[in-house]
Amino acid sequence: MQGIVPGACLAIFFLVSGCSSEMVKRSAYGSMRNKALMDCQQHPGSACPEQKSYDEYQRSLNKQREPGK
Repeated sequence: MQGIVPGACLAIFFLVSGCSSEMVKRSAYGSMRNKALMDCQQHPGSACPEQKSYDEYQRSLNKQREPGK
């Protein structure tokens, strides 16, 4: 029983830290998108960057990281 509790706590810690890491990345990406949109609206003559969703952004990164592409 004594070995099970620390092992379970460790497993829960890794699960929570993995999930929260993804949430932090999504939040940071969303903040950067909003900042770019606000900058674009403040300077109407400038070219606005393409607005990709976080999932589209991740797919494009994964394609770039694939070997041989």
